[in-house]
Amino acid sequence: MSRDGVPLGSAVRVGPILEGWQGRAGEALRALGAGPVAWLGGGPDGSEPRLAEADPELAERLARLGVDLLVDLSFAPPRLDLGVPVWQLRFGSEGRLGPPGGAELARAERTVLCRLIELESAEQGRVLVEGRLKTVGHSLRATRERILEVVARWPARALAWRRAGLLPAGAGVVRRLAPAPERKPWPLPVPEALGAFRKLAACAVEEDWRIGVIEAPAAALLEGARPPIRWLPPPPRGWLADPVGVRDGVVLVEAFDPTDRRGFLARTGLEPGAAVVPVVRAPHHLSWPFLVEDGGEIFLLPEASAAGAIRLYRAAPFPDRFDPDAVLVEGFAGVDPVVVRHEGHWYLFATDRADQDEARLHLFVADALRGPWRRHPMSPVVDDLGSARPAGPLFEHEGRLFRPAQDCTRTYGGAVVINRIDALTPELFFEVPVARLDPDPTGPCPDGLHSLVAAGPRTIVDGKRERRSLRALRANLRALLAERRAAAGAPAQPAGSGAARTAR
Repeated sequence: MSRDGVPLGSAVRVGPILEGWQGRAGEALRALGAGPVAWLGGGPDGSEPRLAEADPELAERLARLGVDLLVDLSFAPPRLDLGVPVWQLRFGSEGRLGPPGGAELARAERTVLCRLIELESAEQGRVLVEGRLKTVGHSLRATRERILEVVARWPARALAWRRAGLLPAGAGVVRRLAPAPERKPWPLPVPEALGAFRKLAACAVEEDWRIGVIEAPAAALLEGARPPIRWLPPPPRGWLADPVGVRDGVVLVEAFDPTDRRGFLARTGLEPGAAVVPVVRAPHHLSWPFLVEDGGEIFLLPEASAAGAIRLYRAAPFPDRFDPDAVLVEGFAGVDPVVVRHEGHWYLFATDRADQDEARLHLFVADALRGPWRRHPMSPVVDDLGSARPAGPLFEHEGRLFRPAQDCTRTYGGAVVINRIDALTPELFFEVPVARLDPDPTGPCPDGLHSLVAAGPRTIVDGKRERRSLRALRANLRALLAERRAAAGAPAQPAGSGAARTAR
């Protein structure tokens, strides 16, 4: 039975046939030592009993088994008559029952709002986990597979938070819920075709990025201040983005070369007309020149997801040269990696090019910067288009850690969200969004912001303006075809930055 309101034994409710994602949800609960001790409906072959929904003594059987939580993954109207708390997945702002995605595709929406709810009644409950996940515009089946694979881990995540006292009983925002499944027969072939067309249209988007300076510390944004951004003029050719390496008046950036449509790392300054000097080039696209210091040495941790690894470079010397030093995570196409040392441990945050790189935040932990690195037991730790992908180094304010992240719900790099980290240990991670910075629709970069760097009395950002380009269309289509060939096992050419930023 539960101890201090924390469930110790769960039952999982599924349909008559156990689906793969439901089985993985049970495995995640089992890894926490919280069951499942029984299955309602179908279930895996094993030692846990499978109980019939129609059993008139079902409540008594659950009690005898020590069940004190029902995790309902069935998409059927909830069972609130069994004498135990019920956690259930709901979808959309209306809180409808699953399966997910049909309504959003029919409305041509980019995201599906997903929630794990602790039910108070059939019409109301409290949010335990929430995230916005991206639709696959041309396929309902692919959309559902993507979403269900993610939310399968949410019951175990919420239970870990509750055990740690981060999500006590009665916590969570109260939401109204649709009492019955959506029964409208959505005419999906037309929306799916429109989704494929939108993906094609997105390939024609060219993004022009530039660096901006806020003459105020990042902590001011936490207090609601929104100082103006002073935008630096763009370089004569290409553009600059990702100003995440700031040190001693030098700013390391991604520089985009329009000739080969590939990014490289460069150094520049914050004064208008500052020279842009290349410091690291590679046969593949490079971006995100993240800096970290350890043992008196300066290291660079760029994004090189095309290489399929997270690699550390050592300054030799800073800021003009960086030599390859160590591979931190092999076989992981890390996107926008960020490292921080906290209470005696190193933590590495990154999304994965192969796993919804705008929506799923992965976390690794190590005792030393060069590793060995191991996956955090709660990883992925965030599943949300609105707050997962890193937007800059973590910063500290009044003894708390804050993590800038990208809001990609409307578009890639649409805005910056600042999350307050309430728990960061080798076993636990928990954060909540506390502030955001949106682009100025009347300014020179009205279409997005995707970096925020605390630099003492200043805050460094970047912003974008979008435009249509036949050249971008050709390049992004080539990149998409290359990704398809790579997925099929055929050799592929490295994708340029335009593909990386607009064609997902």
